[in-house]
Amino acid sequence: MDKLKLELENCYGIQKLSATIDYSSNNVAVIYAPNGTMKSSLAKTFEAIRDNKPVEEKVFGLTSKCNIADEKGMQLLGDSIIVINPFDENAFENQGLLMANDELRKKYLLIHKSIEDKKNSLYEQIKEKLKYSSRSGFDVRTMMLKDWNCLPKAEYECLETILGLLHDPAMQCALKDNELDYNALFNDKVYALITSGETSELIGEYEKKYNELVDKSLYMQRGIIDHNNYGNISKTLESNGFFSANNEVKLNAKDGSTSIVVKTQKELDNLVKKEKEQVLNTKEIKDLFEKINKAISKNKDTQAFNVFLQNHQDIIGEYKNIDNFKRKIWVKAFSVYEAALCKLLEDYKKAQDDLEKLRSAAKGETTDWKRALDLFEERFYVPFNIEPSNQEDVILNKELPSFKYIFSDNRGNKEITKDNLLNILSMGEKRAYYILNMIFQILVSKKDGKERFIILDDISESFDYKNKYAIIEYISDIAEYTDKNGNKLFKVLLLTHNFDFYRTVASRVTKRGNSYIAFSSDGEIKLEKGQYTKNIFSNYKERLAKRYSDNIMVASIPFVRNLIEYTEDGNNTDYLVLTSVLHYKTDTQTITLKQIQDIFNQYWCKNENVTFAVGRENELIYNVIIAEADKIVDVEKLEIENKLILSMAIRLKAELYMKDKILANIANGNDIMRDIYSKKNQSAWLTKVYKQYINDNAMNTLELVAMITPENIHLNSFMFEPILDMSLKQLYDLYQNVKVLKVEL
Repeated sequence: MDKLKLELENCYGIQKLSATIDYSSNNVAVIYAPNGTMKSSLAKTFEAIRDNKPVEEKVFGLTSKCNIADEKGMQLLGDSIIVINPFDENAFENQGLLMANDELRKKYLLIHKSIEDKKNSLYEQIKEKLKYSSRSGFDVRTMMLKDWNCLPKAEYECLETILGLLHDPAMQCALKDNELDYNALFNDKVYALITSGETSELIGEYEKKYNELVDKSLYMQRGIIDHNNYGNISKTLESNGFFSANNEVKLNAKDGSTSIVVKTQKELDNLVKKEKEQVLNTKEIKDLFEKINKAISKNKDTQAFNVFLQNHQDIIGEYKNIDNFKRKIWVKAFSVYEAALCKLLEDYKKAQDDLEKLRSAAKGETTDWKRALDLFEERFYVPFNIEPSNQEDVILNKELPSFKYIFSDNRGNKEITKDNLLNILSMGEKRAYYILNMIFQILVSKKDGKERFIILDDISESFDYKNKYAIIEYISDIAEYTDKNGNKLFKVLLLTHNFDFYRTVASRVTKRGNSYIAFSSDGEIKLEKGQYTKNIFSNYKERLAKRYSDNIMVASIPFVRNLIEYTEDGNNTDYLVLTSVLHYKTDTQTITLKQIQDIFNQYWCKNENVTFAVGRENELIYNVIIAEADKIVDVEKLEIENKLILSMAIRLKAELYMKDKILANIANGNDIMRDIYSKKNQSAWLTKVYKQYINDNAMNTLELVAMITPENIHLNSFMFEPILDMSLKQLYDLYQNVKVLKVEL
């Protein structure tokens, strides 16, 4: 691929973008994009193509058009794209879990997610079955593992155990599946009451007497079959049409003395009911139940449990072993969703086979991780080392490869957890760690030997300078990686809103034609080539000497003023003259073009004097500034000089207005103005006094002036972001609003 052609409409936040990036002579391109312009949206567009998903417009639901192709019109395919996003704390999740490339990790996590989704869906149904609302904090997994005495890692073994008990007669209970109120049955107060003191003793007596009566029954046998089991049998036979097919059931008395033939479900239910009543309606059982009821009713926190027992006297005996009763309730709840439980466990077993294949593939890449770690340690300066760990477990116990982290400072070395490491590191050091993953992805892609297009989205943000330059050098190396035939493998597109990073990449890695600044004009994103990659003021000086324009001369004034401040001091006479050009003072409208020319030649244009004042020596610089500002039209352009001129004109007009307003409306206005002229931060003091004494409808406009213009005017050769990020249209509109401010005398 020699060229990348972009034709985008309604792609996330990009309304329209039409551009071609030429990679024929340089494999790296960089785009500086102010926040909110297009950077993240372009990265998302490439991500969608990579993941074979449709590109979207999320806000208005407009139809997206996305055509990204090479010079031959061949569409860029998903498997040829690598997107490295900005640093994200969440990106660390599972990074230590699987030392594998993104494709393997995504497959691995996708399998896990599929199983987790099915499991969580089942748990939500169980939660509802246990009478908890979806908003309740009750956690099915946690409580289930606790009740079955299982560790978290044995979760699926626990589910297997429950599945195996769904049809075990010993694990059946008298409650129907719509009566499983877990909180009423087992809340903390109930548990404490049942397992200690008088109630515990009464339940022991109840259970003993209940068993004695069951033993006297002809058709119920303790621990084998009781009225609960008979009830389940009856329901199962009926639901399967047993009696409808004229089948019969013969019940033999356990002592062999007699037998009964049951021909209908009603006959079976009546028999079960009779046997049950013979037990529960005896005087001994009734007396014990009343005592239990009385003991329970003393506590208001167990009232729901008390009400429950009034309607389910036959479960009292279960509380002799309350922990086992809990398990019976879980069995009952899961029995309702037996098919879903079976499917979950079946899918889980299959997933383990699929995961094992991925683990094997991941193990094969440990060498690539070692190479990535070595390269990382060579290039980046961080107070820690990362080493592969658990190698024996990987080989012997089929565990996943992971990292160990060794923190180092003047006190020595100490192995710590990843979480502790991330709490210790600065944001820049965390980002350096994050870059390790990028290095690995690229090494794996290099091994594949296929051409890839790499999008790096703000990867340098918050780096310290040594690591920022390290990543720039690494990007330069990436551009030179070749396949076995000597063909370069990677085309790189860097997206950044850090101007210093943009300019460093432009000067060290890319060529002029592959450096862009993005800006928005009427909804369309435009890319300007090769702008501001070198010292802008060297360019201004050259233009002043060879092809002079008032536009460039005016835009240079803030820089020359800063130059005098740095080389002389703030009391220098010429510095004060230029201060009166940027702030409205008593002499502002008396400063001539000749004065400006002399200052430029003395401090800046020493080797090649400028002559822009020749023939117009007495022309006032204030008038020139306003004239140049008035020439600027309401069309979004990138030129810094136009933004500088508008900012200067806005400031002068606003300060002149505030000065006149203060003098016209405040009795001691002259004293106030003399005091303000003697202070630094004149604009701030003017705005403060204006708000205190006048505060009229112009206040919103004046506060905008105070907020927007200072960063633009106090410009130096290293800090362009504030003015580059500022919309020219915003400055133009503000200038028009300031121009109409009039003081009525």
